[in-house]
Amino acid sequence: MPLAATLKQSGLKLDVVAANAHIGPWLASVANARVHATTDEVPAVRLVIEREHLAPLPRPALIPTPRLNVPSGRPVPIESLQHPLSVYEQLLEVA
Repeated sequence: MPLAATLKQSGLKLDVVAANAHIGPWLASVANARVHATTDEVPAVRLVIEREHLAPLPRPALIPTPRLNVPSGRPVPIESLQHPLSVYEQLLEVA
């Protein structure tokens, strides 16, 4: 049964706090512990192997924020991952 339905039966509402409290244990015990259908590998085991080859992420202060001219005139929130398609076209032009 999906988490939202389970919580609703108890009179609770699914929110970020409730979802995060349930997702961590589920990831550890189910999703990352089973054999992945595409790779035929256990994700938790594969991550240990991959970490040997991963470089650290750059610090956010060192990543320049592109200045974009959004035709609608609306400001684009920096924390948002969803933008009008024109923003993505401008990103391609900047790169």
